[in-house]
Amino acid sequence: MLPPIRRLLADFAAGRSTPVELLARCHGEIDRVDGVLNALPTRRDRAACVAEAEHAGRAIAAGEPVGLLTGLPYVAKDIFDTAGLRTTFGSPIFADRVPETDAPGVRRLREAGAILIAKSNTPEFAAGSQTFNPVLGATRNPHDTTRTVGGSSGGAAAALAAGMTVVADGSDLAASLRNPASFCGIVGMRPSTRLDPTLTDGPNGFDLMSTIGPLARSVDDCRIVHSALFEPAAHRPIEAWLAHLEARRTPRATRGLRLAWSADLGGVPLAAPVREAFLRGIDALREAGATLVEKHPDFSGADESFMTLRGLYFVEWLGELYGTERARMKDTVVWNIEQGMALDAAAIARAQRLRSAVFRRVAAFMADVDAFLLPTVQVLPFPLDVPFPTQVDGVPLVNYIDWLKTCYWISASGHPAVSVPCGRARDGGSAPLPVGLQVVGRWNGDASLLDVAEGIETVLGPLNAG
Repeated sequence: MLPPIRRLLADFAAGRSTPVELLARCHGEIDRVDGVLNALPTRRDRAACVAEAEHAGRAIAAGEPVGLLTGLPYVAKDIFDTAGLRTTFGSPIFADRVPETDAPGVRRLREAGAILIAKSNTPEFAAGSQTFNPVLGATRNPHDTTRTVGGSSGGAAAALAAGMTVVADGSDLAASLRNPASFCGIVGMRPSTRLDPTLTDGPNGFDLMSTIGPLARSVDDCRIVHSALFEPAAHRPIEAWLAHLEARRTPRATRGLRLAWSADLGGVPLAAPVREAFLRGIDALREAGATLVEKHPDFSGADESFMTLRGLYFVEWLGELYGTERARMKDTVVWNIEQGMALDAAAIARAQRLRSAVFRRVAAFMADVDAFLLPTVQVLPFPLDVPFPTQVDGVPLVNYIDWLKTCYWISASGHPAVSVPCGRARDGGSAPLPVGLQVVGRWNGDASLLDVAEGIETVLGPLNAG
């Protein structure tokens, strides 16, 4: 098990370890397990990685100003451009594409000193929460290699869970940071929806549905990577960074927290093992002194607004490519694009109004509680050969993302959410599989949300043992 980021940085500063040694450890785990997991199918030249690690070590030893993530191995999602390293989008159309520049989020993490070592696997065009594609194959779950890691940031989640990296990024439209975090037993955060055209290189720099964000092995690690992504700062000596991090970290004790919760948002289908694990988490929080109130916001209009704006997003991103490459696109990607092409201005305007109404209702609800808790995903990790669930708890599903409502309704609301591990459950004769508890915070209150989530993580820790 790799130490947390805070300890890794302290060990670098004290000379107890070096970036070169950490890099070798991660490369060793890649060699040991990724032949089976297939989380990081595209890897950077190791000599170049070692050279960066050596440079980082010299700068730290000399007390020079460095970035927050200096010397930490990093994997970038395969929909983010990486200069000189293949970026395929999981599509045969781009199987051999090598970008010349880094995507904005990649650039920020590398400027913070993270050492890019590989690209993490993703579904074709990051569509769907099952990580497989015709270019790089499927990624297997470290907890049960017959099961999926979820997606679309699935390769990143598996790499973190297996100790192959320290830093990982991802993106989240419907559930793509939180779903794989839940399935792999790690932490994933969808930040507050904000307009930041500097953090996207997509065709619509003003998109307000998809967002980048961190995946991590703990809430504190998530906080640190979130800071590097969204609060880029001038370099400083590593000891100064450690003092800065300590000043910023204010985890909330669970006792005294007022937490709203709902297992199914009033009727969303939920697999029985997930429900049972989630309720064990709620009981543990109650026993730890939190005030638990069973209630949920009104999500009326969340489905229509999300599905409409998702279709619009796919047309913005892939509509032109569809005109020439439809035959080489996955059927669910084609469905998303064609759904978007069928929209008219009135439908788009209605979706924007509905989404705004959802945001306002959720914001009013959140004003009365410290956080809102619900299951991250409605099902356990499912078999690798299943593209997506078609029913949950006997309830037939409408489309290939219908099993992600507990995530994409939160996406539609624009509020930040963190998935933290909430124990394990079995599906028939499966190995014990991770279950995630989703902690939703107030809009633009990402730091406070992480403080609450860290306290919750501590209480739920014993449920994840073994």
